[in-house]
Amino acid sequence: MKKAGIVLLLMFTFVLQSFSGDRKVEVLEVLYNQHNYRSIVRKTDKLIDKNGYANNELVHLFKAVAYAQLSKDKKYLRANPDAISKSTEAFVNYYELDKALGFVQKESVLLDDLRSVYKTSSSVKMKTEAYEYLMGTPSKPPVVIKERVVIVKNETSEPVKYGEDFKAETVDTVCTVNYLSEEDKMINYAKKFIGVPYIYGATGDGGFDCSGYTQYIYSRYGYELPRSARYQKTAIEQVNISEAKTGDLVFFSSNKKESNITHVGIVISEEGEELTMIHASSSRGIMITNVATNSYWKLKMVAVGRPVKEEAE
Repeated sequence: MKKAGIVLLLMFTFVLQSFSGDRKVEVLEVLYNQHNYRSIVRKTDKLIDKNGYANNELVHLFKAVAYAQLSKDKKYLRANPDAISKSTEAFVNYYELDKALGFVQKESVLLDDLRSVYKTSSSVKMKTEAYEYLMGTPSKPPVVIKERVVIVKNETSEPVKYGEDFKAETVDTVCTVNYLSEEDKMINYAKKFIGVPYIYGATGDGGFDCSGYTQYIYSRYGYELPRSARYQKTAIEQVNISEAKTGDLVFFSSNKKESNITHVGIVISEEGEELTMIHASSSRGIMITNVATNSYWKLKMVAVGRPVKEEAE
């Protein structure tokens, strides 16, 4: 197995498809936060023309809003008078793809920014369904199957609200304006489930058990973990417990034997800090526990390690 890799998700597998774990799209997010619109234009052209991203609605949206932002620069616009037309063309491509998916991007800072530019630009000549949708006056109200936030400014991690019909797939990842590491994004996402109940054998429908929770969280970031805690331990590169750091898995055994794993959690503390985890507790559901000061869990802790990503073929 190789450590590096990109999990490439196919666009039309299902309407709830998400590219939030795709590193190439994450690069576009970082560039947008840095206002590096020229780089976004170059990269989206390459992704669409050469790298098989023609059916990725987010790439077209980043291209549309990057050209729109560049059009506000008079010097750039003199050299590239077709900036707005390229933006609107990319936006129409985005709209048709997103429409086919049930408008999964209904709310987004990217759409807000694009709307702002189009409202003030005299060069925008669109009178289409896509334009009406962007401006909030669609000719027919769209049927929203799922809403997904692409970038949320200054958004914090809030616990989710759940009921008997709770499904984990309805809880979205959030990419904040400030760049976060993959581990930070994963932990922020994991914390959104605090309070969701423990249900034995559950992997997101109604709740989670311990390994169902870790499997689900890691799957959103490109890791394929086995279903049980015991086998998840076989999928890690084990390290000394003193070297545990954010994003590692921590394993427990009722009899202190590594061959008898009974529980697993996700480390949320930094290396050198008191080991703290987020996990699915059978008594309180998803919660945070300081393992270092908890006599029950501290005595049962047997292993720590980082899952390994398979390299996409």
